[in-house]
This record gives sequence, C-alpha cells and structure tokens, in this order.
Amino acid sequence: MVDNEGHWSKQEIDVRSFKDARLGRRCTELLRQLGEHMGGSIPFACQDWSNTKAAYRFFSNPNVEEGDILNGHFAATAQRYDACSGPILVLQDTTEFTYQRRNPHDIGFTKSVNSGRDREGRLRHHAVCGILKRWCMDPLSTVWR
Repeated sequence: MVDNEGHWSKQEIDVRSFKDARLGRRCTELLRQLGEHMGGSIPFACQDWSNTKAAYRFFSNPNVEEGDILNGHFAATAQRYDACSGPILVLQDTTEFTYQRRNPHDIGFTKSVNSGRDREGRLRHHAVCGILKRWCMDPLSTVWR
C-alpha cells in the first residue's frame, strides 16, 4: 500500500470504526486508488493483481459494514459544516433504477417499485449539501432501498 499521509482519503475514513484497523487502511487506500482513476474499472484503478484482489476481498468481507466506511466521512462532513457560517442548502433527489427482464428474479432481491409489469428496481435517495458561496459537494446521505 502507498503512504496516504496527507491525502484527502485519510481525513474521510476513521480506521477506528472498523473491527480491524487493517480494513480501515485498505479502505483508505481504495479511496485513493479509485479517486485517482475515477470512472475506471477496479483493476485499472488498482494497477496490479495483488491490489485488485485485495479490493475484491475488501468488498466481499463480511466484517466490513456500510457504517464503518461512512462514520469517518460523516464526522468529517460535520466538521466542515461546523466551520461554515450562514445557511446550508440541502438538495435531495430520489432516483428510480428499473431493470426490465423476462425473469426479474435473475437480478436478485430488490425492493419492488411501481414501474409496471415485469420490472424490478431500486430507489436511491441522495442528498448533497452546499453553502451559498460555493458547493461543498458532500453527500449528506445516500440510501438505497
């Protein structure tokens, strides 16, 4: 792993939130790699097989929970907003993802959304915050249903 000291990802991940500090360090490294290769595949971002394999192991690790990853980010976001003066704008959006298939069970369990016959989908609720002078572009929350 590369030394992430001073990288923004170090401020966004609280390694103490993870059951194992190594998972926190791996998450920080993954954020750095994926951030530097935005939009690329995981193998492209990781650059070699050992890092790619480590990424896939991290994503499938039953000891990693969403809260472990988001705790540090929410704390860092709260600190940024504590430093702001004036109103904070929160823009909320709900996006519906639908998947039309002959057999909707092929895509696995999803919450049904009322999109019509033979469609299954998911709802994504997302909130982005900003202040009047500039957009902070911090996701306040993201919820999948």
